[in-house]
Amino acid sequence: KEVSAMIEHRIEVGLVNDFMKVTGPNDAAKGPGTEELYYLVSTGAVLDMVIEGSGQMLDKLLPKEYTTVGTYIEIFHEQPTLVGEPINVRVRVDRVENSRIFLSIEGFDTSGRVFMGKYERHIVNKKRLMQHAYDRFPGTSQP
Repeated sequence: KEVSAMIEHRIEVGLVNDFMKVTGPNDAAKGPGTEELYYLVSTGAVLDMVIEGSGQMLDKLLPKEYTTVGTYIEIFHEQPTLVGEPINVRVRVDRVENSRIFLSIEGFDTSGRVFMGKYERHIVNKKRLMQHAYDRFPGTSQP
């Protein structure tokens, strides 16, 4: 983990990103034993929507040498959604503590709430993050 000095950013409690994702075949449940579920949106696809929505909102509010990375997620995928249905995703900043950002997440289809949860992201320096990753694997050359 990166220990950082105060990073100047514009991320504030109460910020919200609402966006709509029309689900498609790539969002379907896939894998051995799930053939009968191919017409349902997978939990993995829901996670991708949350990651996309939080990145859209947060990364543009940081200096260009920084980004945010997900470190913890808690999700309750409470209702099935058919592939092809739109899902409205809401990501909201609930708390900011130094480089830690605590988000609440929700998703709704045309019939109601599909998922809800909590998501934590950290602000990191891109170069230091990549250096740390390469340092973990000695002998690997950086591109």
